[in-house]
Amino acid sequence: MFSTTTRIKIKEILNRIENNQSVTLEERIYLNKLSNVSSVVSGWVNSSLGPEASSIDND
Repeated sequence: MFSTTTRIKIKEILNRIENNQSVTLEERIYLNKLSNVSSVVSGWVNSSLGPEASSIDND
């Protein structure tokens, strides 16, 4: 389970990705690490990026 602060940070990054706004490499790495250990975050990332991004990561 994530703290409220962590959840808000994740959602903020994902919202910027969905709106084609700037996201730092560190933020992308942070999302990747969390999505590898949490199916909830992985689902959020997949819904934000779409199925194409998931297939690219798995190739």
